[in-house]
Amino acid sequence: MIIRNFNEDIFLETARMCRQNMELDRIPDFLFREKTFGDFNFNPELTLVTLDDYNNKVIGFIQGVVRERKDGKVGYIKLLCVDSNFRRRGIARELYAHVENSFRENKIQLIRIYESYPNYYMPGVDPFYTEAIAFFERLGFKKFNDTSNLIVDLSANNFSTEEDIEKLKSNEIICYRPSKEEKEEVLNWVEKSFYGWIPEVSRAFENNPISLFCAKMNDEVLAFSAYEVNNIGTGWFGPMGTDDKLRGKGVGGVLLKLCLNEMKELGFTKAIIPWVGPIPFYMFYANAKVQRVFWRYEKKLE
Repeated sequence: MIIRNFNEDIFLETARMCRQNMELDRIPDFLFREKTFGDFNFNPELTLVTLDDYNNKVIGFIQGVVRERKDGKVGYIKLLCVDSNFRRRGIARELYAHVENSFRENKIQLIRIYESYPNYYMPGVDPFYTEAIAFFERLGFKKFNDTSNLIVDLSANNFSTEEDIEKLKSNEIICYRPSKEEKEEVLNWVEKSFYGWIPEVSRAFENNPISLFCAKMNDEVLAFSAYEVNNIGTGWFGPMGTDDKLRGKGVGGVLLKLCLNEMKELGFTKAIIPWVGPIPFYMFYANAKVQRVFWRYEKKLE
């Protein structure tokens, strides 16, 4: 078997292999491109395929990325997939070893699985993929948390906000869609309050229409919600954030509904709300239901 760098000439074959061997994640070509070449930290040295030396067929794929975080660099296994007909032959372990060795050479001290925000497929490992759970735990990864993706049936829900927006106005809270000229103002506030979401909020300004709604009080940006900034074209909502000054006033619910209503108008029939903490909030405002559960893993390198 041959391990080589992933590149354009095997893009379609690799995407197809992943699609055929990930039962819960049928990743279309456009999304696979966003996750690979479209990642601003894409590194061909960390993105590898295994070829069957009999017919040069792609039978394994791994993508690693390194993100700069506030506390230093973190390595991520962004995706790992092996053709089901070739499993239990050490392919995944060999691919992983190449990426971990590169992380070590670059002084990376922490590796996490899949949750490589702002550009990621999923926020952890779905325990339905039992082989993946066993594989990563044998490699020394420890589960430290779990999270959920929620789903909203857009066609069956009404996301009217007119009355709520008027009530907020009476309290001098204005909900609006920022213009491109307001991008710097919004991003400056996000940098202070929700640093990790800068790339996703910035991406919202590239969409048409701008896929972002904000709230102001006393001419100060204090809340936002966005959609279609990760896994674009598949109906993902988020991120969203509200300053403490506006919490408990219904602002988050209004911004959420503004996004969901626009997604509905754009033709989406469902919305995915990923990596959720406050499940009751989304259930109350959008009748959201738990769609999938993910286990979060990390490994500390010495």
